[in-house]
Amino acid sequence: MNEENIKLPQAAPEVLPDDPDVSSAMLSGIGFYKLTMRRRKQLMRLATIVGAAHILGLIIFGGYVIMTSVRDEPAIFTTPPPVRTYEPRKLEHQVKVQKRQRSSSRPSVVPRIVSTKLSELALPEVKVDPKLVNTTFQPKFKAVSGKGLGAGLGTGYGTAGFGEGISNVDFFGIQARGERIVILVDVSISMIEDERGGIPGFARVKNRVNQVVDALRDGTLFNLAVFADACSVMSPELLHANAESRLKAKNFVRPFNVEGSYGLTSGNYNGSTHGKRAAGGTTRLDLALGAAMDSGCDTILIISDGMPEVDKAITAEMMQAHQARVSEWNRVNASAVESWSSAPAEVQRVWVPPQPARPAVPASKQRIKEGQPLPRDIPAQPAREGYWREVTVRGGGRSRPTPPPPPKAERWTLADFVEHITLIHEAVYKPQGRKLPQIHTIGYMIDKEGHEFLMRLARQYQGQYRRVQSLRK
Repeated sequence: MNEENIKLPQAAPEVLPDDPDVSSAMLSGIGFYKLTMRRRKQLMRLATIVGAAHILGLIIFGGYVIMTSVRDEPAIFTTPPPVRTYEPRKLEHQVKVQKRQRSSSRPSVVPRIVSTKLSELALPEVKVDPKLVNTTFQPKFKAVSGKGLGAGLGTGYGTAGFGEGISNVDFFGIQARGERIVILVDVSISMIEDERGGIPGFARVKNRVNQVVDALRDGTLFNLAVFADACSVMSPELLHANAESRLKAKNFVRPFNVEGSYGLTSGNYNGSTHGKRAAGGTTRLDLALGAAMDSGCDTILIISDGMPEVDKAITAEMMQAHQARVSEWNRVNASAVESWSSAPAEVQRVWVPPQPARPAVPASKQRIKEGQPLPRDIPAQPAREGYWREVTVRGGGRSRPTPPPPPKAERWTLADFVEHITLIHEAVYKPQGRKLPQIHTIGYMIDKEGHEFLMRLARQYQGQYRRVQSLRK
């Protein structure tokens, strides 16, 4: 047979068998080499296509940029000649005058003022509060080079108008700064409870307040106010910080919460006429804030141990609604009330149980409660035997029908205090163009409710809050 007519069988396409042993054998040796070469050719084709696409894109984009730059004509702007010209000598003279005026400490001369007679000039009225001018400092001005007066005339001396009255104080760890500072101290009976160190503990509070007063710079305006069931202020107006006023402040806080004098039931400040009305309560922070803001202070420092318990005022609408409810109740229960009133009175015997002997209790060992009368010595009581006594009962032994109780006053919330401060601000601060005061608060061994209130109050008025658990001497 001729060898040329012999056809060799063609190799079948390489397909990896499913058997893992056979597949691993084909990927080793010559099989792995063939597979590698096939993958390399595929990558070379892909790289060639991508390179050609990039080169084509660069050619198109470059041609567009070149054509655009050739086609666009450069823009040429011409400035028209000035309409007004000056003669050389007049212009030189004007420049010299302006240079001399800028280098002088005197204000620029206006032709209208130069040509006016001195007798016809009327100076503007300068409004100065004589109570706030209390200084012997006289500024000396001298000519300086530069723009403007340089020495600074300002608006007069004012209250520490040259920065002498601004004080930086450490208020129980809070770094505060102000020019018109009022310190509000809670003197309620709860401030001398056993967990707060009693009377010696509150003496440390007063000592820290005295340190704040001593740190005030001369010229700073300040005041002190204490509050509990009422409010008292050291002075009806702000005082300049000096040796005399600092001593007055220390004497003002000294008699509060000492042996035999606890809390505050009446004070010399009855509330702001501009703020929100209240019906009473305890821890009257509303009165203290009113006293501080009526003086126009810019910084308020508060230390307290609990949530203010200020009662909302009963409005006329609330009383009318209550009277309507009582009238309706009387109409519905008229027969029941008549039946109770016409029932015959009965005499009943009531047993009074015996009582053992009680020893005397000194007042110093009794726990002081907020809103309760001051403790007194309880004398010893002897033992007493039980006995029967007769009492007269009306209405056949039934309880008398009771009409609805009058409306109960609700307590102020933070929203009420914000409204209170806003009203005083609009009446006292806005006419003078002044901002709201900054309020810093200290929670002295305070409960959770009071802690939340004082913290939110300080944040509301751009102040700081700090919780103090103990004080050292």
